[in-house]
Amino acid sequence: MKYIASFLLALVIAFSPIGAALLTPAVSASSLAYSGHPTMKITRVVHDTSVTFKAYNLPPDDVFRVRMGRMGTRGVGGTIVGSFDTGDGGTQSFTFDIPSRFHGDFQVAIRIESRTGSGYFAFNFFFNKTSGSSGTGTSGGYSGFPTFRIQSVVRNSTVTIRVRNLPPDDKFQVLMGNYGTRGINGIKVDTFDTGDGGNQTLTFNIPSGVKGHARIAIRLRSTTGSGFFAFNWFFNRTTR
Repeated sequence: MKYIASFLLALVIAFSPIGAALLTPAVSASSLAYSGHPTMKITRVVHDTSVTFKAYNLPPDDVFRVRMGRMGTRGVGGTIVGSFDTGDGGTQSFTFDIPSRFHGDFQVAIRIESRTGSGYFAFNFFFNKTSGSSGTGTSGGYSGFPTFRIQSVVRNSTVTIRVRNLPPDDKFQVLMGNYGTRGINGIKVDTFDTGDGGNQTLTFNIPSGVKGHARIAIRLRSTTGSGFFAFNWFFNRTTR
């Protein structure tokens, strides 16, 4: 009986809150508090010299390297220009020199990536021209991608579209093609400058190569190497 009682007492201790506390590894408060992932916004550029960005939601106690690369690469495998410790994490501003190999480039990709194995990263791009002031977002802070919807159609004549979130200081080509092609390799119908970017309403002629088609694909694509594009389609009939 004494051995049975001792065995039962051992089980009670092992499965009691005290036993659980002894067996559970300690977890730091900082590792529990962090969630999400870092993002970044360009705040200032000095042409061919430096770029300043603000990083948001940095994880604490991490080390990030900073890369720059050709536009469209998202900075993957780019030139390492420096690194920084995240410290307490959160929101922080950093300035890094633009490598000579990108001097003269219209746009430059920039990427921050953890080198500790945490897997965190963020990327953006900036226009390589002097702009902005400390703490003030400028055209270099563009994020997202353009989209558009069809506003009106005049059968076999014109189509009017409403474009949202155009990047500033870019140039786009307009193509139309057979339905289902997304406008890839379509007929070139026009080009336009985005100017200050943002939302714009534009009208284009329907080319003879797709006149008479019931549905027509339309595509916008950047000609500057920024990599931006958008596509849609429309019924080739007059809307009211």
